[in-house]
Amino acid sequence: MSSLLSIRDLTIAFGRKPSQSIVTDRVGFDIQPGEILSLVGESGCGKSITAMSILGLLPRQASVLSGEILFDGKDLLKLSEHELDLIRGNDISMIFQDIMFSLNPVFTIGNQLCEGMIRHLHLSRDKAFKRAVDLLTRTGLPNADKVMRKFPHQLSGGQRQRVMISMALACRPRLLIADEPTTALDVTIQMQIMNLLQSLRRETGMSILLITHDIGLVNEFADRVVVMYAGQCIETGRTRDVLARPAHAYTNALLQSVPDVYRVQDHLYSIPGAVPERYDRLRGCRFAPRCPMVSNCPFRKLPDFQEIEPGHYSRCANFSKENSHVNTNH
Repeated sequence: MSSLLSIRDLTIAFGRKPSQSIVTDRVGFDIQPGEILSLVGESGCGKSITAMSILGLLPRQASVLSGEILFDGKDLLKLSEHELDLIRGNDISMIFQDIMFSLNPVFTIGNQLCEGMIRHLHLSRDKAFKRAVDLLTRTGLPNADKVMRKFPHQLSGGQRQRVMISMALACRPRLLIADEPTTALDVTIQMQIMNLLQSLRRETGMSILLITHDIGLVNEFADRVVVMYAGQCIETGRTRDVLARPAHAYTNALLQSVPDVYRVQDHLYSIPGAVPERYDRLRGCRFAPRCPMVSNCPFRKLPDFQEIEPGHYSRCANFSKENSHVNTNH
């Protein structure tokens, strides 16, 4: 099966030389039709900037130094703004992380929801209005017809989040990029939204790139997972394999940081330190300054990906197929 989206050796930088800062370093992964792929990692690891590059929405100070972003075999980096406009919101949609500033404050919710459907699906305004009301209702918003006539400042953060989700789903995209899609929602609404995405995935064959810090969501909904740290992909594989048998010290540390409701803990584990700001200046494994097993590391240069088991790859120098030093008792 050919991939719907293929990212190859994507390197993105902020600023210009000589003070240029590289924020993603040869990032690469594939998304298959109908698949949910999750990007996980701490804030500042390059997840959102990778997602923004897919739609050509990088900030002005950012530029792509190298790589390809292939959607249906077409390199999105080589398309004009007009060509990208035909894809944005239609074939590829995005639920943005910053919901408080993602809606236009001078237009009603109805105007903003209907615009894409009128342009891309060529629906009449009445049909677009009805479809928008149905989408809002399915996301759990009561009195959806009244919400359509309100302005963004009249809605709570959770209500705006559900509007953004409805907007992203309005044109039945082939790929949905969901950047922390349930952050502003309580647990019951989170499950309702994720079940809605699963339902639409089954109905339309939509693929989803899920960016989240919530390991529970990853475990419940993602087919495969890519772990990012300091602008690099450091482990990837089927979700059940990566979460059950993490083969990178960073992945293992992330999983240890998740509270366990079945085990009494004196204190929650946290990874010491923070993601470095200028990680492009680090040589070798970028997690080494925070890694509890760095003294056991057989070499300090960044290792190549090695296949741990079919479809499961890691870049941890501490791991070997014969004898893993990574503690998986999380």
